[in-house]
Amino acid sequence: MTVALVGAHRTGKTTLARLYAQRAGIRFLETSVSAIWRDLGLDPAALYDFETRLSVQEEILRRIDDIYARHAGEDFITDRSPLDMAAYLLGDAIGDRVPEHLHGRVKKYVEDCFHVTNKRFGVVILIQPGIQLVAEEGKAAMNLSYIEHLNSLMFGLCVDERLKCHHYYMPRAVLDLEERLEAVKNSIARSNARVEQEYMEANRAGRILIH
Repeated sequence: MTVALVGAHRTGKTTLARLYAQRAGIRFLETSVSAIWRDLGLDPAALYDFETRLSVQEEILRRIDDIYARHAGEDFITDRSPLDMAAYLLGDAIGDRVPEHLHGRVKKYVEDCFHVTNKRFGVVILIQPGIQLVAEEGKAAMNLSYIEHLNSLMFGLCVDERLKCHHYYMPRAVLDLEERLEAVKNSIARSNARVEQEYMEANRAGRILIH
């Protein structure tokens, strides 16, 4: 099963994904968006015009999909998905930030994010804010309002009918790491059971399913 933890920065996704991978004996697939920005000669913390940001996001999606493709057929968990990328772009698409000639590209980018997510993942789990924030060098800023804004966008994307893979969300009250790990394990187990049931029903009906 391929699993993506979705959520704003500083919600504990990386720690949880690493721990699950270690306990389950599967790969933790790390994808550094900041490294791609730097590889393109840009500062991920700097402010750019919206067209530049969109162009970078399009390149990031292409490169990360290439990473997913190299691990096709493997079980893995990652702490970032294309839905995160769509949410961060949409979070910046406010007021008059988006020129009219870019509206079509933004729409296509979001559609592409859904397409890649559906193609590469079996389960998407939204990790909501709630854990205590601790200032750390190299970590994203502790802007609680922005984190909540991103969480709302990601929640919306995770219940959008364009998302076809199984999707769940972590309740805000679940903050203990071991309890979070158990919730992830239970979500994946439910998804595996649903897939088995779908295959059984398809077999009885004489249909062929491809997952």
